[in-house]
Amino acid sequence: MHVGQDEPGRWRGVDAIRRTVGSVVLGLSACGYPLTQLAVRRWGARGAAVAGAVCAGLAARDAAMVAAGVPGRLRPVPAGLLRLELAVATVASLAGLGALVGARSPRQGSAARAGAADAVRRAATATLFAVHTVRFGIYLRPDQGRRALPPSAASARGPGPARRAR
Repeated sequence: MHVGQDEPGRWRGVDAIRRTVGSVVLGLSACGYPLTQLAVRRWGARGAAVAGAVCAGLAARDAAMVAAGVPGRLRPVPAGLLRLELAVATVASLAGLGALVGARSPRQGSAARAGAADAVRRAATATLFAVHTVRFGIYLRPDQGRRALPPSAASARGPGPARRAR
């Protein structure tokens, strides 16, 4: 891959690098659920803390995006997926926190209740990473996530790359 300047301010190879990095992040997102389960199985309460922190991090990022008004700039499906991801990430974080606190609690709860809480944590974490992967996959395709700009806003941004090249 040769990196050089195509047009003023535009570098060849940058789009290829972005696609490659995006594909790697998409793959890691798809592996998120199995990796969290592996961490919980292998390291117990510490693994549960790591998995809960990952879910809480996604929830915090999604909350910041919603608070910044990002859903208003997205098409309906990606906007709905962002809101769904926020809700599921919150449930996964709280369920993971409950499992972590329950593991450190001196009193023993019933095995059925612990099993039900673990099932909720697993289902919420799996759903979180599935929604996150689908949403991120949409963003990797050009102009699939954002709403189209109205003609007046598009002209206010100035000439596009095709018009500059002339």
